[in-house]
Amino acid sequence: MHRIVNDEALDTLFRAARSHHAWLARPVSDTMLRALWELVKLGPTSGLGRPARILFVRSQAAKARLAPAVAEPERAAIMTAPVAAIVGYPLEPAPDSGPGHDRQAARRDAALQAAYLILASRALGLDCGPIWDFDAGLVDAAFFSEGTVAANFLCGLGYGDDAQLAPHQVRPGVAEACRIL
Repeated sequence: MHRIVNDEALDTLFRAARSHHAWLARPVSDTMLRALWELVKLGPTSGLGRPARILFVRSQAAKARLAPAVAEPERAAIMTAPVAAIVGYPLEPAPDSGPGHDRQAARRDAALQAAYLILASRALGLDCGPIWDFDAGLVDAAFFSEGTVAANFLCGLGYGDDAQLAPHQVRPGVAEACRIL
């Protein structure tokens, strides 16, 4: 599997992709959300057998439960997104997991799968608005009250309004951000 994707795919996934916080009034179908999970679940994790749990929040009533947990200005972005994804992680180990498979590892795996969610969304033509500034306790109380899953990440999903994009942030070059030993 030593294939390199073409420049168009790299542009879609990375170079031309942006974080969106304003959305077009275009719904995201259940079929699209299922296809999204089918890609997300394939990304490598630590092999714990405890994949992330994703709650796709679409209804205005459910978004109203989510809103108090999200800091401004991200609150407006999550409320207007066609879908808000809550990425959580299971609090209990899988029955067949061995020693060392703790909550911290599950949280790391969920973070990896949150990144796969962004890449898979872009690959399927969706835009994303990742949100880390939120009150996980409020999200857990509103959506995971049974205590088996904890929230780790939020992401608006939909078709972004390119006319409302903020200026692109300059990222550090390899000399500033990386070392090769």
